[in-house]
Amino acid sequence: MTKLIIFDLDGTLLNTLQDLTNSVNYAMDILSLPKYDCNQVKSMVGNGVAVLMQRAVGLKHIEKSAVALQLQRQYYNKHTDDNTSTYDGVVETLLKLKLNGYTVAVHTNKDEVCARRLVDRFFRNLVDYVIGTTDSVTKPNPVKILNLLQKEKISKTRAVYCGDSDVDILTARNAGLRCISVTWGFKSREFLIANGAHYLADTPSQIIDMAEELLK
Repeated sequence: MTKLIIFDLDGTLLNTLQDLTNSVNYAMDILSLPKYDCNQVKSMVGNGVAVLMQRAVGLKHIEKSAVALQLQRQYYNKHTDDNTSTYDGVVETLLKLKLNGYTVAVHTNKDEVCARRLVDRFFRNLVDYVIGTTDSVTKPNPVKILNLLQKEKISKTRAVYCGDSDVDILTARNAGLRCISVTWGFKSREFLIANGAHYLADTPSQIIDMAEELLK
């Protein structure tokens, strides 16, 4: 029977933080608003770029969020992977999962066009499905995962979610899936545990054994 593993992208498979920070600061600079360092941007990501830019401009300048989002997307679309890289061991883990017969999907709140470009560059032939933001539906809404399960005729007991944030934990829960939380991403181990993480991977290779245990 087919086994499915669904990965978040930013902070799970790829370290995109510098490019995200640069795109936010491009918009902030043009709008003459305060800029951010990587740690500050890290604390704002997870709910999609529209929410990211609302958080970046702040309540005091919330009327500028739509323009900020347009500027961020304009910049990021041209500089998606200037500084982005895979986390150590991720490619090898995806390869082993494929060799073990898994269907591999990426489910991200990143704009889908950018997500597909990144997956194509870093994980070509290792990812079967890329699900990003094309409309107003974003994580933790599970509808796109549920649609994929239905399309592939895969039971929830044969699928597992893997991400680095509280949003991913909630997304998995909403979809009725177990979640493997990774500790090398944008959120700390302590934060993940406080937000309901039950299965934690400290290295990508641990994901393989955890998935096998959860799906047996």
